[in-house]
Amino acid sequence: MLMPAIPGRADPYQVKVLDKAIDILDAFTVHRADLSIPQIVEATGLNRSTAIRLVANLERRGLLQRVPATRRYRLGRRLFEMGSIVYSSLSLVEAAAGPLSALERRSGATIVLAVRSGDYSVTVDRRQGVGNGSTMVPVPGEVGTVRPLTYGPIGQVLMAALDPETVENILDRYPLEQYTPYSILDRDRFLERLPLVRTQGYALDVNEVVEGLMGVAAPILDFTGNIAGVLSLGFPSTRENDRDFLDDAVRDLKRAVAEISANMGYTGGADADGAYADGTDADGTE
Repeated sequence: MLMPAIPGRADPYQVKVLDKAIDILDAFTVHRADLSIPQIVEATGLNRSTAIRLVANLERRGLLQRVPATRRYRLGRRLFEMGSIVYSSLSLVEAAAGPLSALERRSGATIVLAVRSGDYSVTVDRRQGVGNGSTMVPVPGEVGTVRPLTYGPIGQVLMAALDPETVENILDRYPLEQYTPYSILDRDRFLERLPLVRTQGYALDVNEVVEGLMGVAAPILDFTGNIAGVLSLGFPSTRENDRDFLDDAVRDLKRAVAEISANMGYTGGADADGAYADGTDADGTE
């Protein structure tokens, strides 16, 4: 629990330069959408050299953008992107809350809900399973965990929705890694899986990122029919050859993603198999 601030004593967690940078961002309002350096100095109380230095860094990171014609600054597109991620994540978490609680009670699986952010997936909800009679291997990562799209069944689901050139570029930037002795490192084998994910509507991973764990993942769709997130279920990999168990797990997964997709406004069908039907990627582009 955070301790209350003591008057006259510095907050040990305060980062003054970060506070100053946020003061600059806070200076922009609906009625002051673009500001000059002198106006930023006036609004924040910073000295001019500090303001110029911080503005340059904020611009470099995309949090501010300079309008060449006026030499004034406005909030950058990166803030819009970050806000969009927060909004979509909150909407998804709310839409998933009921179905995930029901799924948690009946399946015993470890549940991970994730969204895409550029070349990464971000965990926005997570529930540790009990295994339903089998020993459950702990799944690493908590809410907020960021993984490259080349990681696990969640990444497979998101990669399967991308065009081939984008997939190749991501594999160049984030080569396949050896997490366990069973991890797939061959690029061609990885690429061969993506059409199967598109065809069956889910991805399957056994022992590849966590030894002793089997995972299945499927896409959640929003009202536009684009991928809003991915739901993954984790089970002990000792159930790998139990066909009835796996069929039930996939059925439970698809039922849950259908419920969540309906809560997100998707009306395209009983499940999210249509995620890959029209050639759109996870961002909704052709």
